[in-house]
Amino acid sequence: MRLVTGVLFALALLVSWYVGRTVPATWTVESVALHVHQDEEGKDYFTYKGKPLYLENPVPFQEAQLNPERIHEYNQAGIGPPVQKEFAFKTETHNGEEEKLYYQLTAQRHWRFWSLLPAAVAVLLCWITREPVTALFGGIVSGAFLLGKFDLTEMVLVENLASKDAAGILILYLWMLGGLLGIWSRTGAAQAFADLMTEKFVQGPKTAKLVAWFLGIIFFQGGTVSTVLVGTTVKPLADKERIAHEELAYIVDSTASPIASQLAFNAWPGYVQAFIFVAGVPWLATESDRIAFFFKSVPFCFYAIFAVFFTFLLSIDRSPSLERR
Repeated sequence: MRLVTGVLFALALLVSWYVGRTVPATWTVESVALHVHQDEEGKDYFTYKGKPLYLENPVPFQEAQLNPERIHEYNQAGIGPPVQKEFAFKTETHNGEEEKLYYQLTAQRHWRFWSLLPAAVAVLLCWITREPVTALFGGIVSGAFLLGKFDLTEMVLVENLASKDAAGILILYLWMLGGLLGIWSRTGAAQAFADLMTEKFVQGPKTAKLVAWFLGIIFFQGGTVSTVLVGTTVKPLADKERIAHEELAYIVDSTASPIASQLAFNAWPGYVQAFIFVAGVPWLATESDRIAFFFKSVPFCFYAIFAVFFTFLLSIDRSPSLERR
């Protein structure tokens, strides 16, 4: 099995390297309208994460290197654009007055369906080895080879891990949370909880799954925290009642991030607000604005609502698929 895995992994890296060298990338341009202000010195700037950023040499839109019309020429020639980011402006007339509209143009590339290769490598390795960490690392290496980044340490690992966000994740989740749950498991606390639930409440697989669902509702601190904490706690209980690990994993996962997004009195709003930032949009300019927007969107998070509801039906053996049978 190890030999087969090694051969497949080597083949995947070879394919990634070959695609990265021979298949021309397809370039696209992301155009973001900027809400521009002027400071006391008359310099143009826009707000980025609550801080002013000044426009660097904005050019007329038609003369921009990243004009979407020019990107088509680059793709036909099989070359990339000379710049990756550019500021451009258009002049329009409204009510007899000229107004400059500013845009941030960002070049992005993809390899069409070949862009799915790293994800396919990760899924294939996970299916063969049953080791998610190894499989994810294999997907990272495949993606690095596709991008032509062969120095994994300097160009991939250090570049992405040497940041405040990565350091916070490593310290909080891997060290503190991992250590806490290691103590929780080694001291027998999880097994003691399973014994207590079996004696006081659990009467079979149905009630055991309901306990897992209920704990997922209670521990709504965050997606990762809830998954690890609830999973570690109810695994002995699930083993005792002979509940499939796949079914338990589905219940635990579907009451982690969905609950964290609905009962968002945790770090979830701060985590999500970073993803809904759009440069130059005034009503998403500050962190407080984005958090307020997040709370307004909670009732429309239908995936989270349906995930929690249908997981409850699954826990009590009343899911629609079971009813049809």
